[in-house]
Order: sequence, then C-alpha cells, then structure tokens
Amino acid sequence: MSNNARHVPHEELELLSGKVTNDGGELRQLSGSDHGLQTSIMHARVAPGSGPRRHGHPHAEIFVLDAGEGRFEVEGEFIDAIAGDVVIIPPDRLHSFVNTGAEPLRLTAIHENRRAVTLFEDGSRRD
Repeated sequence: MSNNARHVPHEELELLSGKVTNDGGELRQLSGSDHGLQTSIMHARVAPGSGPRRHGHPHAEIFVLDAGEGRFEVEGEFIDAIAGDVVIIPPDRLHSFVNTGAEPLRLTAIHENRRAVTLFEDGSRRD
C-alpha cells in the first residue's frame, strides 16, 4: 500500500447496473482490494420512489445519507433516515431501501470488506 494520498475521481469509480440505476439513478463502487484497503465504498444517486432489491452481505454495511431521505427495511424493521443520518446494517441481514423524498437520495455505503459482496434474496450474487 502506498504511503501517498490518492485521489479517485467520481467518473473513475466502477459503474454498476441494477435497480438503482434503472430509474435514472447511478451506483458507483470503489473496491478496497484495488487500493490496498480493508473497506469498500459505493456511492449512489437514487431517484424518488426507487431503491435496490432486497439483499444482504456477509459483512457490515454502513450508509451515510448525504442528501434526501429514505426508508430502510432490515428484516421487517423500518428505519426512516434523512440527510446527515447514518444507518448501520449488521452482516447477513436482508435489507433494502427506497427514496421516500421528492428529490434524488444521495448516499455513501461503506462495506467492511475488501470487496463488496452482495447476496440477493433470489439467490443471485454480485461481487
């Protein structure tokens, strides 16, 4: 790992496809393993009324809401969050969220793993 600070421009983050992006949103990822890091991040812009399908991770996920508002569902528990809030999802918990506001929801998801591993409820996987 380099001792120098690094800058990764937004457009250089890996662009992922899926439900979040189908409605005009965007999901980009930085895999920690590509940069000698133990964590990975995803940066999302989610259109009103949209959100990812239910999924889980074998590692914790920490959401930092940068703008907007959303409703998170974690195995039947609902959490309403707004810009500035942090939502922590423990490992192996099925969850999803939806943008409940009128403006785009912008959030950063921090994954406690060198690569974000996503296991969808239907058995499919992304890593």
